[in-house]
Amino acid sequence: MKIAVTSPPWIPVPPVGYGGIERVVSNVVEGLVKKGHDVTLYATGDSKTTAKLSYLYAKALGNHLPLKLNPYHILNHLYHFYKDAHNKYDIVHDNIGEIALFFADLTQTPMVMTLHGTFNENTQDLFKDYGTMHSVKELVQKFKDYPYVSISNKQRESLPELNYVSTIYNSIIISEFDFNEHGGNDMVWIGRMNYTKGVDLGIEAAETIKKKFIISSYIDVGDMPYYQKDIEPHLTMGFLSRTDEMKNIKGKSQFLENGKLFLFPIRWDEPFGIVMIEAMATGTPLVAFSMGSVPEVVKDGETGFLVNPSDADIRGNWIIKKTGVKGLCEAIEKIYSMPENQYRKMRKACRAHVEKNFTVERMVDRYEEVYNKIL
Repeated sequence: MKIAVTSPPWIPVPPVGYGGIERVVSNVVEGLVKKGHDVTLYATGDSKTTAKLSYLYAKALGNHLPLKLNPYHILNHLYHFYKDAHNKYDIVHDNIGEIALFFADLTQTPMVMTLHGTFNENTQDLFKDYGTMHSVKELVQKFKDYPYVSISNKQRESLPELNYVSTIYNSIIISEFDFNEHGGNDMVWIGRMNYTKGVDLGIEAAETIKKKFIISSYIDVGDMPYYQKDIEPHLTMGFLSRTDEMKNIKGKSQFLENGKLFLFPIRWDEPFGIVMIEAMATGTPLVAFSMGSVPEVVKDGETGFLVNPSDADIRGNWIIKKTGVKGLCEAIEKIYSMPENQYRKMRKACRAHVEKNFTVERMVDRYEEVYNKIL
């Protein structure tokens, strides 16, 4: 097949450091090339790929909120793609986002869009200053008959009327992550420093039970007020330490595998969260609020423990019965108190779970099936 795969212009493919969508795009593209497909990646000029590369911007624009709120950057990027790609491909696989739907009727080439975001009500606060959530939902509903791929089943709940052709979980190149049977002594977290990620709730749990919590974070300029108010003051309390953003997979693997557990206290219905499978690939179990895709990714009691967000928000009948931060504390203490043989068994189960369900090979096979189904 002749396949065009698009990626946003903010971060190169693959990303150097933070960049979930771009990591998935890279893995899909490289997997399709290995299978013999004729693939063109539409990204930025500093991307690295074995596929053909087409771009407007020679360098990634930068992963900053003020840039993303300027519509001309993304419109220029999309215009370049649709002008260049007109009727050249068998299928287009879009990863840029919903705004690309405005251009979809300008070509006869079939398009499938992977939805990387969420439209659930508890995400409204992210957009309260910009008023875009309602408009984006209306846009997607207008184009509801286009084929969509969801990255979790939970993601579908806010827009169940769309034409979903498959749920395909994001996946990783598992050989890039070393398995550590023993782990370390401290709780770890890695990701974008954002209110929705709930790092402050993780800090509250760490300070309550007096366990060390090490975080590695990317901080967007738009998230700096949250970091300065809710995170930075705790660096002097003795239980929180912060390292710079991990810029390569090897460094990330070493950071994750040396964790006792990975703390994932999210406040929103995150549609996937690749870091969960990255942590489990190294053997590090999760303690996580059961929001978004988390119950689809983490096996309660086998690869970590799920916690209901609050007494008013019960998502399942989990092993841990307390909710909120108290539930996090109970789950953390449960892992720390495990006999060594039981803890090692959980770490092995984490790796096996990823090997069975979240490999790039499995993901690429599923996308290939979707393309054939649409054509």
